[in-house]
Amino acid sequence: MNTRTAACAALLALAALTGCSDTDSGSDDVAACKTAMAKQLEQGVAARTNASPMPTGSRPPACAGVDDATLTRLTGEVTTEWLDSDQADKVAEDALKSATPAAVPTGPEISADCRAWIERELLDSSDSIDATAGSSACGDMSDAELDAAIEAVTDDLVEQDATPAP
Repeated sequence: MNTRTAACAALLALAALTGCSDTDSGSDDVAACKTAMAKQLEQGVAARTNASPMPTGSRPPACAGVDDATLTRLTGEVTTEWLDSDQADKVAEDALKSATPAAVPTGPEISADCRAWIERELLDSSDSIDATAGSSACGDMSDAELDAAIEAVTDDLVEQDATPAP
């Protein structure tokens, strides 16, 4: 799960808490509430990072006496502090590592005959594919290898500024 999604899910859970109280609170209550919210955010991110279901958000008991405006402000502060933390950096690094696609195997080299057939098919103006010639030229390739070969030849043609005939 990427970091933005995990953080957004945790933020939504915290934001859902803002409709529960309208009473004023003292600074001790606010500090305890902020600490509880930070812990709840960390638990939510950890759950998403481990591919666990996102825990249902609820107003931490320490926030029971905190008014909605203060709770909203604390949500922003806790989130900003977490995003600026080393933990957020680690979660982002881990998410990038897991999102990086594995190297695509290159498979066999593209034979000259196969390359020529792919180029002809890409550049001709017909709506059909000469599968017989393709099977002859590229028949020893798997579907995945043929797809990779077509992509490679297409990239080469684009680099050469070749365009298909109308």
